[in-house]
Amino acid sequence: MTLITQAFNLSGLKRTYLLSFFLILLTLIVFIRVPFFDFVILEDTTHLDTHPHFTDPNPKQILEMWKKPFLNYPPLTYTLWGVSAFLSSPKPLSEMSHSQTGVLKDFRFQPVIFHSLPLLFHLGTVFLVFWLFCFLTSHPLGSFFGALLFAIHPVQVESVAWVSSLKEPLGGFLGVLASMLFLIGEETPPRSKTFKFLFTLSTGVFLLSLLSNPSSIAFPLILLAILFFLYKKERFIHGAKGLVVWILIALPFFTISNQSLPWSHSTPPHLILKEKVLLALDSLSFYFSKIVLPIHLGVDYGRTPEWVLNDTSIHTTAALFFVFLLALTLFLRWYKIQWALASGSLFICALLPVFVLNRKVFQASSSVADRDLYLALLGASLAVAFLIKYFSQKTWVTLGLTLFLVALGTRSYFQTGYWKNSMRLLTHALEINSESSIAHYSLGYYYEREESYDKAISHYQAAGALDPQIANFHRLGEIYLVLKQFDQAKYHFEQALLLNPLSSSSYQGLGLSYLGLGNRLLAQDNFAKANALSTRTLASSNILRSYAREKTLSRKSNKHRKSK
Repeated sequence: MTLITQAFNLSGLKRTYLLSFFLILLTLIVFIRVPFFDFVILEDTTHLDTHPHFTDPNPKQILEMWKKPFLNYPPLTYTLWGVSAFLSSPKPLSEMSHSQTGVLKDFRFQPVIFHSLPLLFHLGTVFLVFWLFCFLTSHPLGSFFGALLFAIHPVQVESVAWVSSLKEPLGGFLGVLASMLFLIGEETPPRSKTFKFLFTLSTGVFLLSLLSNPSSIAFPLILLAILFFLYKKERFIHGAKGLVVWILIALPFFTISNQSLPWSHSTPPHLILKEKVLLALDSLSFYFSKIVLPIHLGVDYGRTPEWVLNDTSIHTTAALFFVFLLALTLFLRWYKIQWALASGSLFICALLPVFVLNRKVFQASSSVADRDLYLALLGASLAVAFLIKYFSQKTWVTLGLTLFLVALGTRSYFQTGYWKNSMRLLTHALEINSESSIAHYSLGYYYEREESYDKAISHYQAAGALDPQIANFHRLGEIYLVLKQFDQAKYHFEQALLLNPLSSSSYQGLGLSYLGLGNRLLAQDNFAKANALSTRTLASSNILRSYAREKTLSRKSNKHRKSK
């Protein structure tokens, strides 16, 4: 009897449906507050408010996102954002209020639709994971415990509560669906019409998963691990032939993702093979610790590649973890505990794309992130499902896992609260990592929107001291222009240009600084450079005239006050 046949012939199928309903209910209770959260100034502004294709959301602009690689090329994810932006009736840019420095003081879109999408796809993924585990274990109660771990573990909060992490639950939902269709097809007679239909359908869904999140390239590897350890040799060989097709389909996405345009102004460091292996081992040990003991979770752990490679204690930890993995693998192999080997392999296979793909935004800041564990948690969840299956007669095992899951659910409920708004998230981020340049920069931007310029300057300076980037200096220059501290503005725009000599906006800011200092010749020279670099920059003559009018009015006003 095949695994699929066993799953559908389980006694008490009604009980299984009730378990799946209860699973969704518990997940909703943990994440019920998420749809009512605000956007956060951490990538949300980049993906939505300032994204060029969302200035006036319409079908034509949404289709444009399929033409050019951007941020690892997840066009399906951006399409869903585009549809959400269109449905949310965004405020026109002309009606939006701006700070004195020119940044938007609020988000243009309604956050409810955007926050609901990751939660809905997470619920769908949880439902599919439960039935996938039922197929693989033929044990509904064990599948319930395993899927519940996947659903409510605290490391999942980032993927569910962060609008910018939509690609994780979306890609996960489509990838798990494709995997289920593929495995069901493997249970049908080879070369039959049913097999061909299911294989074609699963391949199409897998392609959609790749278009949602390039890290979905892990699914062929995950399925290879499942087939190798849980199926017979003949089934593995037959299934592997089909998965070769999936891998060939995924390779172009791998290439496009590594060549796509980065959002970050930081460039991930170039690493040799030995350094990549050490970095991967450190990440594995870090992720393993967060799954077992999910405390001190944050958006930026500050584990930069340089920090990991230069800390000798990390080398020792990585070596010990490698020895632990090797010993555990040999032990499981010796006693032929196939389900445990499958779970461990699934965990590692899900993380392989994270280690190989070029992390565009956070790699220079942290080599690890909670959202990377979204699929990898399937490995730990499958292990729990099999543990319940084989040890459910031992009361202490079931009771212990129940208490552990209750603690995880409670922890996740409170963890979601940190994502309520920018202030709570970024303040918490600095509590976890006080040297987070990303958190400092985002807080600076938050206070700049609020026109609390003293606090904004403090955070921008802190971010610049930790990680000198053009954005820090440019924002400081804009603020000092508003404060009419032209010497300071000039200094910071010059620092920005040292980092990026092709920044037209920095040349424009430098020109305004020279105007404030009374040097019209140098001002006009910098405006000319700005115009040459970007056609979007205002003509220098127009800027000069408007600034001259402002200075004339100011002088007349001062003379009028003095005469009084």
